[in-house]
This record gives sequence, C-alpha cells and structure tokens, in this order.
Amino acid sequence: MKQALLILSVLGMGLAQTSGAAETNFQPNNTLSHTITNISVSQNYGSSRNIYSTNSGAHVFSNDEISQAIDNLSAHAKQKEYELASLTSRLSYERQQQASSRIPDSNSAPAIAAARASRVALSRSSGYCARYVRKALQSAGYEFTPNPSAYQYATRGTLANAGFTKISNDMTPQVGDVVVYDRSSKRPHGHIQIFDGSGWVSDFRQNSISPYSGVHSYTTWRDSRYVDDASERGIYLAMADK
Repeated sequence: MKQALLILSVLGMGLAQTSGAAETNFQPNNTLSHTITNISVSQNYGSSRNIYSTNSGAHVFSNDEISQAIDNLSAHAKQKEYELASLTSRLSYERQQQASSRIPDSNSAPAIAAARASRVALSRSSGYCARYVRKALQSAGYEFTPNPSAYQYATRGTLANAGFTKISNDMTPQVGDVVVYDRSSKRPHGHIQIFDGSGWVSDFRQNSISPYSGVHSYTTWRDSRYVDDASERGIYLAMADK
C-alpha cells in the first residue's frame, strides 16, 4: 500500500512539472496564516524562456524578452541623443546668426563714434582723453552730461544712462566698444578710450588696449542694442564682476 502511494506521489509530481502548473496552500500555524496561491511556473525546455506570474500581477519575463527590451531602450536613447544633438546644432547656428546681425554696420552709432575718434586722434597723448571720446560719442547721437574725469563715465552711470551695457573684459571687442580705466593715485582722472575696429583710440591712437605699463583695472561697455538680449546681459555683468 505504501509503495502504491509513493508511486502515485511521484507520478503526481511528474504531471505537475509536465503541465507547468502547481498550486500550494499552507498554514504554518494556527495563529498566523500565510497563503500562496496560483503560482505558476512554466518551462520551455531547451529555451531560455522562464516566465513567472503571481496573483499580484507581477511578471518576470524571459531572457529573450528582457534582451529585446534592453535593445529597444538603447535604440530609443540613441534616437533622443540624435535629436538633442540636432537641436543643439540648430541653437548654435541661430545664436551665430543673431550675433552676426548685432555687429554694428558703418551707419550705426557705435561705428560713427569710433570713426570720429579715429579721425581726430593725435599721434601722442594730450591728456584730454575724456574730451575726445565724449565728443566722438556725442557726434554719434549719444546723449549724456559730460564729466570732468574719464573714470566718472563708468562710476556715475553716464555710459549706462546713454545706452551702454557693461560686458566682460574677456569679450572680443567690436567697433564702438568703450573701455574706462579706474582712477589711481598716479592717475586721478583715470582713462577712457573707444575701439575703432582695428585698435583703441582716445585722444591719441594707442598701441594696445592699455595706455599704461603694468596692470590696471578697467570696465568694458557696449551699446546695449548690440548685446544679444537681456538675459545674456546678466551673464556678461556676472562675468565682468569676477
């Protein structure tokens, strides 16, 4: 009798494996009940496919399906990467177009002021840089009250009120940009100059951006109409204050 039951038990296990389904209910003790129901295990022998499902609806898919999902995600990521690169390239091109459209032409106020300064510049300094640059700016239509000292065109807000924006000293200069040097104990009036497209001009044509030897602090100003936009002006100001 025991042998017959053992044979039936073995046959039952074999049938459960062949059908790919098994159901188990158990209660560990009388006070706490745990039930696991409808846990099915199906195996396709000779394949990597192993699917497990529970009543909760959670699934662990086959290795083939997981590999396919990874491939799909990888392809999707590459597509998004391509789209991002395309948008970045387009944005860069549009910024270049905007920047080129903001370069002053020969009829613009910055170009007119620079041309005037270049035309009347002396061969050597006369000590009246503020007067020469002020007249050059006014000839181009910039309106402001003249200052007795060059450095005051920056500190008193004269250039800002006339329509200029302070930009980073690291920006590539363009025609009409104005540089104002701070005053010092040796040079109590500071210095002011304008870029004419090829070099810096004040009351005389300078050999470099600085009319002095050594290192001196200064600020750079550009007609606000030729600065990209308000948000970028903030970036330029942040850079200039470093």
